[in-house]
Amino acid sequence: MIRQHIRTLIRNQYRLHPREATRQTHAVLNEIWQFVAFASVQLQANEQRQALLTLKAVTDVLTDQWMHLNDIHSEVSAFFQELTRVWTETVLQVDLTDTERKRWAKQVTIWQTRLADWHSIREAFAVPQAALREGWDYSPLQRILQGAALQERAWDGEIPAYAPLLTQARLVVLEQQEKFQEYLYLAKAEGQTRAYVTMLVRQRQIPEAISYGQHHLTTAEDALAVAQALWTHGARSEGLQIADLGITLDGDHVPLAIWLRDQSWRIGEQAQALKAGEVAFQGEPTLKHYLHLTHIAGTQWPQYRARLLDNARQAPSTTDAHGLLQIFLHEHLFEDAIAVLKTDRRHTLVALVVDAALKEQTALEWVVQACRQQAEHIMNGAKASYYQAAANWLTKARTAYHLLGQDDTWHVYLNDLAERHQHKSKLLPLLRALA
Repeated sequence: MIRQHIRTLIRNQYRLHPREATRQTHAVLNEIWQFVAFASVQLQANEQRQALLTLKAVTDVLTDQWMHLNDIHSEVSAFFQELTRVWTETVLQVDLTDTERKRWAKQVTIWQTRLADWHSIREAFAVPQAALREGWDYSPLQRILQGAALQERAWDGEIPAYAPLLTQARLVVLEQQEKFQEYLYLAKAEGQTRAYVTMLVRQRQIPEAISYGQHHLTTAEDALAVAQALWTHGARSEGLQIADLGITLDGDHVPLAIWLRDQSWRIGEQAQALKAGEVAFQGEPTLKHYLHLTHIAGTQWPQYRARLLDNARQAPSTTDAHGLLQIFLHEHLFEDAIAVLKTDRRHTLVALVVDAALKEQTALEWVVQACRQQAEHIMNGAKASYYQAAANWLTKARTAYHLLGQDDTWHVYLNDLAERHQHKSKLLPLLRALA
């Protein structure tokens, strides 16, 4: 039943137009994933053999039919990566005999052969393959789990590329089995710092967690995970301490800075909240972050305002223009808003500034030119379906001309447009309506 259902889903996919198939890929994969989730339910219910057979049914069809799925957005690749993760955790949980492990390893090899032309996914199956080959009896692993070789790694010879993924799967299973000391041994030996320190926190070994984290955390993302764990387990000041350290580490600082800002402010640590808030704004200059700092800074706001606005003006070209525009328009800084449009001329952004300028009756000369440029681009393109959009732009231009006291100039311009586009029967009525 599972095989037939998945085959039908995939068959319907490759009968669609490629563009429609791309749109449907997410829904198809979600439906297939329900079977993978069902296997997890079976596993939790101690129906181990049934869980393996459910996963096999899904994987049999997908490895045979993968070429019919549209992977333009890498959704299929991501699905296979998650599927191999589930396989790895499952074979580590199920109590298999040596014969069964060899049989399943042979099955994984068959799937890898089918995926010969898809290197990255074929290699992803190396993780459950290794889990089947080594199990829990692999001697280097056993030495680690017994605490007999804490300065060694859990591998003989060269460490394979899949080592982190297999280690993470082993940690998941050890946690499920409540083997927390073995978890700590393995996480520490394999350099899984986030996992090691957060488990120390959960085991109430707070001083050890702080000490180890301060010396071994290397990314802002890991620092955030540890800080949140400390906070959750009542070590609030220690959590803020680790988060403050994380601001200096590599990685994406914005989520960490937002968390540190909010938690610091919650317990009245204004200075730390301001520092973190500024880091969040520098990494992601948005009106939301700006207003947060307005609230936190209080009487210090003028000095922070000037600094934040300078930061927004100097933001790299890759910064989200919409966020910058919202800040500048909130502060009625139209010259700065217009400057943003020099590097990002999307019509939605131009409209945002035009509407704000008309509302405040400022920068009207710029409004005229911007609206004319947008409208003329549409009209010159001769795309009749967009003529109403051109008329909307011209309506805004007419308003700006009127506010400037240049109604005569507007009529001259409109007459010129009518003459230039006199052969466009769908456009002319729209232009006449603007007279």
